[in-house]
Amino acid sequence: MNNWRYKLFQFMQGRYGMDEFGRFLLIVTMIVILLSNFRYLHFLYLAGLLLLVYTYFRIMSRNIFKRQRENQKYLSIKNRFTRKGGQQSNVSPFRRRKKSGGWGENDNSQYNFYRCRNCGQVIRVPKGKGTLKITCPKCGNSFIDQT
Repeated sequence: MNNWRYKLFQFMQGRYGMDEFGRFLLIVTMIVILLSNFRYLHFLYLAGLLLLVYTYFRIMSRNIFKRQRENQKYLSIKNRFTRKGGQQSNVSPFRRRKKSGGWGENDNSQYNFYRCRNCGQVIRVPKGKGTLKITCPKCGNSFIDQT
């Protein structure tokens, strides 16, 4: 069993793998193939198979830069329709906490992140310092907020 896993790991070395756009394509593929089971929608089966082939092509691709660009384009379109990372109703418009993700998730746990009203610059302020006058280093705009 370990030998099989090792060979699979060796095969996938240097290949792109799965990302959010790939998951989206797989879900759309399943929906299209399920819809093809209805009486007059058999032409959708071919479309579903083509989507499945494209999805596996993306997973097995060695052109990582191109696949990352496709994923970024998908995420930018997705973020237009979802409110992820946008304003929250109980938070003032210039105070948005930056969501940290990836490898540096714990690095920013001791800071609050604010966005300047004028220029949109993200400002990092230490947590637990009480009420502070925060000044934007880019444009000089200042505001008072709780940290």
